[in-house]
Amino acid sequence: MILLKELLSDYDRGYKGWARAGSPMITVVDNFRVFAGSATRSATPLYTIKGNKLFKGLATAGAPLATLVGDLMFPGWHVNGAPMARLKRDISIKGAATMGPAIATAPSGNVATLFAATYHALRG
Repeated sequence: MILLKELLSDYDRGYKGWARAGSPMITVVDNFRVFAGSATRSATPLYTIKGNKLFKGLATAGAPLATLVGDLMFPGWHVNGAPMARLKRDISIKGAATMGPAIATAPSGNVATLFAATYHALRG
């Protein structure tokens, strides 16, 4: 039986490295809640995305795990210095580099999914 909530929700998947199919590393529901793998039923989310900040669990306030500024991802509140990663279209690259091996991929090109997948691949 499919729940109405599942039919109305927008699910987006993030993969590790260059992968674009198979078993996802994370699943983002409605650009807001981030779950491990593809399990979204009766599970506590790993992260919550609010604006350009990524929080742990169900939190939406306080100190974020990561902050996205433009296409650069920084740890915590710090938005200066060396970034953790750069988001480029549908892949993320470590540090401030514009080329290199992909940390994570969001085939849909959704920034929120790529943001969460990158953090999870680096620190999760």
